[in-house]
Amino acid sequence: MKKNILLIFAIVLLLSITMVGCQQSNEDEGNNEENEVTTIKIFHRWTVEPAKSAVEEMIADFEKENPDIKVEATTATNDAYKEKIKTVIASDNAPDIFFTWAGEYLNKFVREDLVLDITDQLKESGTYDTMVKGQMDAFSYNGRQYGVPIKVDAKVFYYNKRIFADLGLTPPETYKEFISLLEKIKASGITPIYHGNVSPWAGAHYMTTLNQKMVPEDVRAVDYEPSTGVFDDPGYVRALEIYDELHKYMNEDVTAYDWGYTYSGFLNGDCALYYDQFITISDFVKDAPDFLDNIGMFPFPAIEEGKGNQNLITGAPDGYAVHANTEHPEEAMRFIEYTLSDEVVSKFVTELHWVNAQTNVIENIEEVTTIVPLIEGMKYIQNAEGNVNWFDADVHAKIAQVYLVDLQKLDNKEITPEQIMIDVQEVATRLREELK
Repeated sequence: MKKNILLIFAIVLLLSITMVGCQQSNEDEGNNEENEVTTIKIFHRWTVEPAKSAVEEMIADFEKENPDIKVEATTATNDAYKEKIKTVIASDNAPDIFFTWAGEYLNKFVREDLVLDITDQLKESGTYDTMVKGQMDAFSYNGRQYGVPIKVDAKVFYYNKRIFADLGLTPPETYKEFISLLEKIKASGITPIYHGNVSPWAGAHYMTTLNQKMVPEDVRAVDYEPSTGVFDDPGYVRALEIYDELHKYMNEDVTAYDWGYTYSGFLNGDCALYYDQFITISDFVKDAPDFLDNIGMFPFPAIEEGKGNQNLITGAPDGYAVHANTEHPEEAMRFIEYTLSDEVVSKFVTELHWVNAQTNVIENIEEVTTIVPLIEGMKYIQNAEGNVNWFDADVHAKIAQVYLVDLQKLDNKEITPEQIMIDVQEVATRLREELK
């Protein structure tokens, strides 16, 4: 009897231990589920200060507010990014979120089913209605949203106010006035324009503007679509001729110099003006805060003979997109929405001098910053009829490549505008055949 009691006691004790163990195991599993962290990957090109630290800080703040998400960032410099993303986005190790330029640059990935349609998510959250439509449209395709703008941009001529004042000059409104102004600067012994095209996107930015101003919008739209482009409008040749004419007022050997040369030359007073992006203001603030009051800006003047829209701005916003094959679309969209939040947008304006395409910030820019060039630039962007995407991101990669290579030859007087367009037309013909 005593043995039976002991046996029963042992069995009861064993069952109790087992039940406690199972309960603890279930509790541990529940805690693991509650504390589970999802990792999302982002690939971007912010490798230079102050953008590098600003984006890193934004990611850290996002992780604090979203402890269930960890963000792993991979970066590449501007030119390297353009090549790497082509391979990475089609690989098994593709990022959940990636930086993108607007227009054809993103559209080609959309056509390959590599980009997530985020239209419904943005509209359901209300974020879509807080953004400037024209800037959002830069990342739309066939009426659907495939990306979001993270900063607006435009191409402007920065000019040295002191040099202009000394020579009695004012910003020109027409191309004829512009040439007259350049002649006066050159006669004074100062190089009018600095231009560096060792990285040929700089020349492509000129062509963004010149094609837009010289070629009718409807013609350009047909030509920039790879399945229909012919590039036979005479405005394309004239655009190249104008680019070539401007070399008379530029530094010599433009293909030997890069953006840094033109930027530092402007700050040093070695030239009167140079053509650069609106976002360069953040570099001015960092490198030459005492020079800010001496910086003026104006858009590329209207070309009297041009048949394109003279009131569009050159440039498009940079943005982020979500990969179509992401395993974490919800988490990726939480990050996307966070980059467009009031907190982040305002912080980027005040600390990084980037202006997002958020309507509230653009319309009330003077309440967010006191930096005059930033305010003036935003008014210019806000008052423009629309924007034209960067040429090398707006046309098919094969068309862009011909232009980029041939522009450098034109810089060196090795080719004529007519010959360039023959090269372009040949590639356009092959593309139409391929895409039939």
